[in-house]
Amino acid sequence: MYIDLSQLTDGFSSKLKVISFFLAVIKINKLKKILYIYEKKTKESPYLFIDHCLVKNFKLIKLKKKPKKKILFNPYNYVSKLRELKSTNFIDQKKDKKFNLIADLSYRSFLPNKKTQKIISKINLPKDFIGIHIRSTDRTVNLKNFFKNIQFREMIFEFQIKNMIKNINNFIKLKSKINNIFICSDDKFYKEKFINELKKRNKVYFNQSRFQISKLRQTRGIDFITELFCLSKSKIIISTVGGGVTNTAYLISKKKIKIFKWTNILNLFFFIKLLVLTIYFIKRVKKFFLTSF
Repeated sequence: MYIDLSQLTDGFSSKLKVISFFLAVIKINKLKKILYIYEKKTKESPYLFIDHCLVKNFKLIKLKKKPKKKILFNPYNYVSKLRELKSTNFIDQKKDKKFNLIADLSYRSFLPNKKTQKIISKINLPKDFIGIHIRSTDRTVNLKNFFKNIQFREMIFEFQIKNMIKNINNFIKLKSKINNIFICSDDKFYKEKFINELKKRNKVYFNQSRFQISKLRQTRGIDFITELFCLSKSKIIISTVGGGVTNTAYLISKKKIKIFKWTNILNLFFFIKLLVLTIYFIKRVKKFFLTSF
């Protein structure tokens, strides 16, 4: 099947989501296990799926030219395009539940390439560990810029991250007896802060990421994929805001992972979550009308 990912401007996890839809179609309709993939690097996702990932038992072919007349997913049309994909490939209501299940299970077919597998092996993660996921950069706001910079449903204020650093050891002790911790982050500053705090009581593991601080996405593709697949091996994930990365890690994993989002944990911050959601939806509605007329 031909897959055009060029309009997915909302991050790497969205690419896996869309590919899982096509994998479900192939498996249900028993088509050839070949994916022809066309992609473009974007500000939100400056690396390509086909450069860093494999799909178990599938052949991947990188397209240099944009395919014609293919279903194009973008951040705003998932519902309509998924409906179109199902209709075009004869996925009726009887097959719909099966489709959704297979799409979710298809995440387990995603693999890092051999180079990344070697990096993961060198980290030498233990059997049981807790994953700490620090999503910052475009998800962090402060009191001065919060209205302008809220772009997602899940955002976190700087003082909330500082609160998480201060209380993370006590929270881990409350939720588990595991003291092996893997830390992943898209922000060099916060990654170092968490490492310094967590190593006081725990055995800490992390990838030796190279950060490009001047860019929106500070981590390289190989570091992002390394940390994503390491996170999928954890028993518990504690994340700043959750989002696509933690959901993807959960689906990739072959075991159930408990996920805690710091923005949901403290009742003190509940009113902030409501404020963020209100501003987010106001912006979405405004953008919808601007692009529709």
